Amino acid sequence: MNESYFEKEYEVNSVNININKRLGLFGMLGFLQDVGTIHAEHMGVGMEEMIKNNAFWVFTQQKLIMTKWPKWQDKILVKTWPRKIHGLKAYRDYTIHLEEEQIGESVATFMVLDGTTRRPVQPKLDESIVQGISETELHIIPEKVMVPENMKVENTITVRNSDLDMNNHVNNTKYSQWILDTIPIEYHRSFVVKEFDINFISEAKLGDEIDILMLKDEDSKMPTSYYQGIRRSDDKVVFASRIVGGEA
Repeated sequence: MNESYFEKEYEVNSVNININKRLGLFGMLGFLQDVGTIHAEHMGVGMEEMIKNNAFWVFTQQKLIMTKWPKWQDKILVKTWPRKIHGLKAYRDYTIHLEEEQIGESVATFMVLDGTTRRPVQPKLDESIVQGISETELHIIPEKVMVPENMKVENTITVRNSDLDMNNHVNNTKYSQWILDTIPIEYHRSFVVKEFDINFISEAKLGDEIDILMLKDEDSKMPTSYYQGIRRSDDKVVFASRIVGGEA
């Protein structure tokens, strides 16, 4: 397989299943983050190499589409590869496979921030890496989430030690966990996620109190809900998200 492609098998075990004995959104996003992080290290653009250049990668957007959720003890194969750089944005594609069936796909966008200024800078890749990147791209792209105006606070979280990753930033998967903890339990039992979009807008830090706003779109043909995280200390929007659900 071309070095610009990478794949890894994951088992759906008792640690990452949800109440319906299936892999859920939080677990799936964790697998995607893991496979992408490992591949970046293999390509020479991982965390350690970025630190040497006083820079780091940040998620900006992600879109996930699932047609089927694997169940307890299933083994899934996650494949990933980067797209060509577009301006300041880098894209990474993922496909999720159960046996011979593709059951999901995702695209994430990243930017490189200067370690001192925290401002976006042009991603720098060795020419050998650029030449090896495939022209193949999934036919989806992360979307800007436009949340309704009449959303209401349904939950408030405090960023804790366990929310931080090895970069001392809030782990990207934790935002989905905050969202899942805001959704009433009856919806977890009745629906599964078909589409998930999230925009990471500003950095959350240890100790931040963040209001989680939620609104269900009752006019949508599919159960659709919107989420927004707003930091109490300065009223800054931390993230915006949309979930399209289907019957479990």
